[in-house]
Amino acid sequence: MNHPRRTLLLTALIFAAPILIAVTLYQFPGIVGFTGTKNHGSLIQPARPLEAIRLQEKGETLDIKALEGRWTYVTFSQGACGTDCSERLYKTRQVRHALGKDMERAQRLLILLDETGMPDSKLLEVHQDMRIARAMEFDQWGGNFELENNVMLEHIYLVDPLGNLMMYYTPDVNGPLILKDIQRLVKVSWIKPK
Repeated sequence: MNHPRRTLLLTALIFAAPILIAVTLYQFPGIVGFTGTKNHGSLIQPARPLEAIRLQEKGETLDIKALEGRWTYVTFSQGACGTDCSERLYKTRQVRHALGKDMERAQRLLILLDETGMPDSKLLEVHQDMRIARAMEFDQWGGNFELENNVMLEHIYLVDPLGNLMMYYTPDVNGPLILKDIQRLVKVSWIKPK
């Protein structure tokens, strides 16, 4: 093979190799040990917009737009907030406080599903930074939070700053793993609190 032809083939290979490698890795991600995403929560795909939610906070209608601009951890409670509910609230409080200077970019919301129950005053005192709202017409919008295993009361949900339900955490995911996720999201998110 003459010298100019070899140079041309080598040049073509240099430009084509990255494209071939990228296509191969995209088609067969397991080749080099890529196993997927780094998140510890379960992604909800596609994300679900929550504009139809009807809530009442302190006797007044809470517009879901009031929650936008911040990452929101949503927890549900049926009746008094029991041990499992308290654990979820504790996790979200610790995660939010661990964000340090970015703490204001996250908020917590407890949605009460019954019409009369209210967490006890001791719990409210410990979680003063948390918004508490009562679900109104839940049968019309509660489906947004239903998953394939239908255990809504056991999960912690994460709503993005644009008002989309995008991730949930099962009870076995601990606080430090939830913190890693929100730190990554806050770092790459350009949306700041209003």
